[in-house]
Amino acid sequence: MKSNTKKIAVIAFLGALSGVLMFYDFPIPIAPSFMKMDLSELPVIIGGFLLGPVASVIIAAIKILIKLAFKSTSTMFLGEFANFIGSIAYAVPASVIYTRLKNKKRAIIGLVVGILLSSTVCTLCNAYFLFPLYMNVFHMSEEVIIGMCQAIIPSIDSMLKVMLFSVFPFNIVKFTITSIITYIFYKSISKVIKNIIK
Repeated sequence: MKSNTKKIAVIAFLGALSGVLMFYDFPIPIAPSFMKMDLSELPVIIGGFLLGPVASVIIAAIKILIKLAFKSTSTMFLGEFANFIGSIAYAVPASVIYTRLKNKKRAIIGLVVGILLSSTVCTLCNAYFLFPLYMNVFHMSEEVIIGMCQAIIPSIDSMLKVMLFSVFPFNIVKFTITSIITYIFYKSISKVIKNIIK
């Protein structure tokens, strides 16, 4: 009973930490200014590796709630929804693969699968749902978005190329950086958390 209470406390802490990390976003050179990276996926994937895929979903949900509690949405909740979907697509498959047999090889396989799946899901979600809805809500034309991406990569001249050469690479970079940090520091972080929940 005490162990379960400690696990709930760890999940809550990781969710809160993830929510705080959402505030510290920054642009990356390959993407337009409206696509910014943060490290909020780190507590999500660490929680998933340590406590399983269900924990990663709960942490991702807490992250969004924490963010919205302290900072109102500027995207009509579209950005928060996209972030939540990306978190799940990344952390759930990675943690399922890793928790079945916890070793370095499974960690790498899980992280790579998570990177590819989340990047694909985020791109498809943006292409068929979020971008069209965003353009409709904010009365923004395709040309404006294409132009913003074109300023970074001149060869982008269609929404298809926006997805292939801007959105998809952005997510690959984002989740790869998160995965590298996770791989390097997970063992030391997990030892501390395991001592807490014993």
